[in-house]
Amino acid sequence: MKVRKFLIALIAFFGVIGVVSTNQVDAASINSLAKKYQYSGVTYLYKMLKLEGIKYNEFPGVEYQNGKPEGIVVHETDDPGATAHDEAIYFNREWNKINAYVNAFVDSKQIIQMCSPNVGTWGAGQQANNRFIQIELCEESSRDAFAKSVNNDAIYIAKLLHRYDLKPDNACDDGDGTIWSHKAVSAFLGGTDHVDPDGYFAKWGYDMDQFYSLIKYYYDLQKKNENTNSKDPNKIKDEVSAEVQGAVTLGHDAYVYDKNGKKTKTLKLAGSPVTVLGYKLINNKKYYQIGKNQYVVATNIDATVRTAKKNTYLRTRLGRIQKDNLVRKGSRVMTYGSKITINNQKYYALNATQYVLASDIR
Repeated sequence: MKVRKFLIALIAFFGVIGVVSTNQVDAASINSLAKKYQYSGVTYLYKMLKLEGIKYNEFPGVEYQNGKPEGIVVHETDDPGATAHDEAIYFNREWNKINAYVNAFVDSKQIIQMCSPNVGTWGAGQQANNRFIQIELCEESSRDAFAKSVNNDAIYIAKLLHRYDLKPDNACDDGDGTIWSHKAVSAFLGGTDHVDPDGYFAKWGYDMDQFYSLIKYYYDLQKKNENTNSKDPNKIKDEVSAEVQGAVTLGHDAYVYDKNGKKTKTLKLAGSPVTVLGYKLINNKKYYQIGKNQYVVATNIDATVRTAKKNTYLRTRLGRIQKDNLVRKGSRVMTYGSKITINNQKYYALNATQYVLASDIR
């Protein structure tokens, strides 16, 4: 057991310290506050840029020395007022000039995944870049926003730990574990001299031990919700699969199933809001839980990327051509669910009101 953790445990058990510091109280209440917020989910950089008409400058990635990540480095941007969107745009444009890149930026409103965590990035020096996933937390200006941002960060990190079969272990005290601060990398591995996110955390009466506790909470919670005898559903698809939790919108009409995969009479229409509580594999098929003993097939929420084989127009729910919505050959579209039939032709749904001919995409 790490010495610092052991001492903290003794203090808690024997009451050696009778007065708890304000910072400790604030940190504990920040975690309590954080747990009240919903997870924002992941936005993928290339999708965001496509919608905004901005060129995606693909980062080549760093090969991990052991073939997969060994842990995660927690950073903060040291850029007050800059959102995850701001940082993502800047790094997409400038990474090859500034020689810096990370796997994701996180703020109180969203998580923008810059590149797959299957590859390393340029965020914490040569001793860490080929070992760890690297995530930047954006600076927030209010306590509530800070709590929301660390909540997003903790849930995202917990999901990554599960994805790569990594157990949470705080490396910040002794340089041994899966959860690292940039400061810990500087202290134990070298190759960098940054000390984030400690200073920024301290501004809110927070520290890496408290953040680790929040990560561990969500790691254990996710473990309880998953089917441990089945494959990790996050590995079924590639990086375009959404890691969903919280309030979302159905992209496709969806029947509700029970925990055994039996279809009920309840049908929820595309565009309907639902709250995702977790996921479950039923008969080796991924479902999202949206209520007590209520599940929908994941493809009605998780988008699938498809490519147009030729120029094609989007259609309405009645099959009418939308002449102002041309999808050019080679463009990518996001579809939901299985094919549906409209006027004896097969279509994929893009949302509640737009469809594309299945024969025109692959």
